[in-house]
Amino acid sequence: MVVLAAAAGVSLCSCNSYQGNTIGAQVRSWAATVQIVDQLQTVRADSTQVTAAESDHDAAAVRTECNVLSQDTLGAHQLLPSPDPSLTAGLDQALSLEESAAGHCYESAGGGALLAQADGERARAAIALGAALEQLATFGVPTGSS
Repeated sequence: MVVLAAAAGVSLCSCNSYQGNTIGAQVRSWAATVQIVDQLQTVRADSTQVTAAESDHDAAAVRTECNVLSQDTLGAHQLLPSPDPSLTAGLDQALSLEESAAGHCYESAGGGALLAQADGERARAAIALGAALEQLATFGVPTGSS
C-alpha cells in the first residue's frame, strides 16, 4: 500500500509540474512544453488528407491516410492530461472521435456505411477540435488559424 500511495503521489506531482501560479499560466506552460497546438493542427491536416483521398476514390490512399490520422491522433492523445480538467475532457472527446473515425475509415476504405460513419465522426471531431483550440486561446495559448 505504501508503494501505491507513493506512486499516486508521484503521478499527482507530475500533473502539476507546469510553471505558473494560475491555471492559465499552467495551461500555457503545458501547451508550449508538449506542443499540443502543433499536434492538433497535424491531426486536422491528416483528416483533410483523408477527405482528399476519398474524393479520389483511391482505397489504398484512404487506408494510408487513415493510418496516418490514427498514429497522429494517438500521439496527440498521449500529451494529455492538460492542467485544466475541462480542456482535457474536450480534447479527449475530440481525439477519441478522430481515433474512432480513423479505425472505421481504415476498415472500409472502399466505401460503404462504415466509411460514411467515419466521415460523420471526423466532422464531429473537427467541431470538437475547433472548440478545444478556442478554449486554448482563452487561456492565452496562440492557436494560429482555427
